[in-house]
Amino acid sequence: MKKIIFLLLIIYLTGCSTLKQEEKDNISENEDVIQKKEITIEDYKSNNVNELGKVPIMMYHGIYNKKNSETEYTGGNIDKDGYQRTSESFKNDLEFYYNSGYRMIRLTDYIDGNIDVELGKSPIILTFDDGLENNIKVTGLNNNGEIIIDPNSAIGILESFKEKYPDFNVTATFFVNGTLFGQEEYNEKILKWLVKHGYDVGNHTYNHVNFSDIDEQKTKVEVGSIYEILDTIIPNKYVNIVALPFGSPYSLEHSNMDYIFNTSYNNKNYITKSALRVGWEAENSPFSNEFNPKFLKRIRAYDNDGKDFDIKMNFNLLENNKYISDGNKDVIVIPNSEQNLLYNKYNKKVITY
Repeated sequence: MKKIIFLLLIIYLTGCSTLKQEEKDNISENEDVIQKKEITIEDYKSNNVNELGKVPIMMYHGIYNKKNSETEYTGGNIDKDGYQRTSESFKNDLEFYYNSGYRMIRLTDYIDGNIDVELGKSPIILTFDDGLENNIKVTGLNNNGEIIIDPNSAIGILESFKEKYPDFNVTATFFVNGTLFGQEEYNEKILKWLVKHGYDVGNHTYNHVNFSDIDEQKTKVEVGSIYEILDTIIPNKYVNIVALPFGSPYSLEHSNMDYIFNTSYNNKNYITKSALRVGWEAENSPFSNEFNPKFLKRIRAYDNDGKDFDIKMNFNLLENNKYISDGNKDVIVIPNSEQNLLYNKYNKKVITY
């Protein structure tokens, strides 16, 4: 009799266990259905989705460990023209971008039409010119031989935001000269650290030259020598993009442009896919028929009381025409009124509403 009761108890408990597992499976299936829920036209309308809107490419240089009150210039500017910024202002910039609904993407993804941003959010791209020490200042090595980064340098601040806002997709592209990041002892480790941690490195010429003032042969050396350095230290992991010093030359028709985009150096050929201008305003969507990936404008990240295309002025303008994502990088969603501006060279699915 005891054996029968024991067997019945086992059967009962097994049934309960099975039932619980079935309930768990049903819950899991329901969650999957919710996650895979189709986004509707109403969702596009309520979020004002427009993937033909403008995309800001921000141009930074140095980030100095100072408070805004310690400078004599407007806002967080270290110099009169605002090419150098305080660490306080840079942190404020990042908070502003995030709270304004922007999410970072890689410059190369933008150029390739691969914009992976959640529904209702807008892409933003960060770039740094000159390879300054304060972009990623190394204070030493840890016990594993890895670099220790000053938390008040640009990368230190970006990494703190990466932890604070995991959905910010923190990344940036750093354009270097011949001295790389001005830290000979650590330069190679810095380059390898950057690409390992989701950042990109590009070409800013060896001597920070003005392309309007040099000949074709010098152009080859200035562009090719940086590519050679990057090719030696981080082969196949750097970006073939040149940030033009001084924004020069100012036209694609300039004779040196041919040697910027296609140059030979030390018996090796290097192809540049894009050149970045100094610029003043946001760029076109990669899906726009006005988009030219070879010659891209950037916004100078500086304060000027909302004038002369500073950060405040540019982002006020963007409120009316910014790129707003549909949340699917494989689909282009635009209002019906924008159809005449579409150039779908990436052959993505297009939805209009």
